Amino acid sequence: MRFDLFSDEVQRDPYPHYKRLRDEAPVYRDPVLGYYAVSRFEDCWNAYVDWQRFSSAAGPSLELSGRGEDFSLIGIDPPRHTTLRNIISRGFTPRRIADLEPRIRKMARGYLDALAGEKAFEFQSRLGARLPMSVICDLVGIPESMNEQICDWANLSLHREPGHAEPPPEAAAADKSLRGYLRGLLDEKRGRGTDDLVGILLAAEIKIDGKIQKLTDDEIVAFLNLLAAAGNETTTKLIGNSVVLLAQHPEQRAAIVADPEQLSAAIEESLRFEPPSQNTGRIMTEDLTLHGTVIPKGSRVVILTGSACRDEREYPDPDRFDVTRRFERSLYFGHGQHVCLGKSLARLEARVVLEEFLARYPRYQLDEAGLERTSQSHVRGYSRIPVRVD
Repeated sequence: MRFDLFSDEVQRDPYPHYKRLRDEAPVYRDPVLGYYAVSRFEDCWNAYVDWQRFSSAAGPSLELSGRGEDFSLIGIDPPRHTTLRNIISRGFTPRRIADLEPRIRKMARGYLDALAGEKAFEFQSRLGARLPMSVICDLVGIPESMNEQICDWANLSLHREPGHAEPPPEAAAADKSLRGYLRGLLDEKRGRGTDDLVGILLAAEIKIDGKIQKLTDDEIVAFLNLLAAAGNETTTKLIGNSVVLLAQHPEQRAAIVADPEQLSAAIEESLRFEPPSQNTGRIMTEDLTLHGTVIPKGSRVVILTGSACRDEREYPDPDRFDVTRRFERSLYFGHGQHVCLGKSLARLEARVVLEEFLARYPRYQLDEAGLERTSQSHVRGYSRIPVRVD
């Protein structure tokens, strides 16, 4: 069997392929690209925890491995990872996130007000993708006038052509443009003592080998780029995936409309059933034998989070979407040292958007023929979600 992570077939529907891997090749080696893949929940869980052997030093993207590119927070290991994470987390404290809810709700209502009277519209461009980027720009301190341009750059930087691992030229150009803008933003805000995330990072001091240092511009830009691209993109996909799944399961949607307290559990089930982040890369620091297969030191390993979330060894009847499902363990935000720093913000944004959307359009319908998925090697979701609301 060949599991090509970048093939159009896997991109369209990876879950049957994941099941075959879990059953027949829980440690799979790709004969063409040479990577290894782990697909069972327990193995993925353990790989996330074991950062000493499953190192993040080569970055999370398999197609960019070995380029020596700065991968920011998700591309380094402790102790430096812990030091940087402690600084960056100052922008994501529970209080700071909770204080964002009125602002996020105001944004959501504003976007929905602009849709008043329309009988049909494309959900992602009008709401699902607009709000997360607006929140990110607000956090970072990017002017509102730049929101749409930042969103375009961020989305395009993650694009991959079906069947190709390499980023296309336009993706590389978008990434360069986004990083260039962020460098200019640092220069503009330097020394001004702003209360946004850029101000926090510029003012931060860290202790390395007994010496007090500032974060480098490269480190700050890399994190802001991560936040604008991966952080925004995955939240956008979470919101869009939830809208599609609830429309495809109208009885469950009706139960949530009748009892909005169920919405938080529904978001968790959406994350499990269709995780926006489908995989992440690691590199082995020593040989490891797993399920009778030796994964040699220096090998690239893909942790198939999307597969782990559908593993019947962890979740009964995993291919059934059920908003009443309860589970104790999850991997859709990662786990261990590199668990997603923005997970609380993502949950908050999804809850607020869905509360406001369902309050106005409790019986919306999808134009299934018009649904379009993104083409990305590690993010799964929709670029277009046409809905009818009359």
